[in-house]
Amino acid sequence: MSFVRSLSVVLLMGVFTFGMDSPVPFAKNGVVSPLGLAGWYSSPARLGEPSFGFSYWNVPEVNDEWAMSAAGEWGDSIYRLAFFYYYSEMDSLFREHYGELDASRGLGSVVIGTGYGTLLGWVPGETRWIRHRLKLGAGLQLGNFYGSLWAMGFTDEAWEGMGGVFWRPTEVFSLSVESDGKSIGLGHVFFFKFGTLSSFYTFPRFCVGVELVLNLKYVEWGGTHGFGNGNLGWNGLWVQKKLYFQKHDSDSQNWKY
Repeated sequence: MSFVRSLSVVLLMGVFTFGMDSPVPFAKNGVVSPLGLAGWYSSPARLGEPSFGFSYWNVPEVNDEWAMSAAGEWGDSIYRLAFFYYYSEMDSLFREHYGELDASRGLGSVVIGTGYGTLLGWVPGETRWIRHRLKLGAGLQLGNFYGSLWAMGFTDEAWEGMGGVFWRPTEVFSLSVESDGKSIGLGHVFFFKFGTLSSFYTFPRFCVGVELVLNLKYVEWGGTHGFGNGNLGWNGLWVQKKLYFQKHDSDSQNWKY
């Protein structure tokens, strides 16, 4: 019974946590973390952690709205190069391809970054369009705190600014606060031996989401569900593979899978 009560408390507290950033614009998740694969809302000013991943997203209330993505990054605390791509469609109404490249540079405790993306959209049998998207960001890491400010937007519309603070006081818990000037997001993550439980909550523009991640050696499997923020509910499934180096006597570096 004590285990059931503890699990219930964790699940309830999950309402105030944040999930992994999504590569698709219809799924809004917390994005303040200094690490992680690039996403639609994420700052380009992040620390590098070599990895790659794939995901699938859909909107249950709309039978034919779904998206698939791929993302990857290379780097460390000094530099980071990252990309992500997604393809999305909604029955016969529209199709979208979007690709983005991000780059960041660490200067001591400061991280600066920029990103560029191209969106190709079209209505089958009708019109097509191309839009260009830019990102600029900066972060500051002081001990267990990471503060970040970034802005993003298409070249033919007003930009959106975001900012937040990420705090990880222990190995088993982290807390974040973020805002886009229109709403405030609160979140935290619980880190377990075999994975994490995280979610997020924003107000006054209501949005909530929960994510469960299983860490199986060097591969992470995750599932997320959310709703709100002016959108219908969404589901996401993803897998991420982290890459590691190991040194040999010859001082050469080989992949460790």
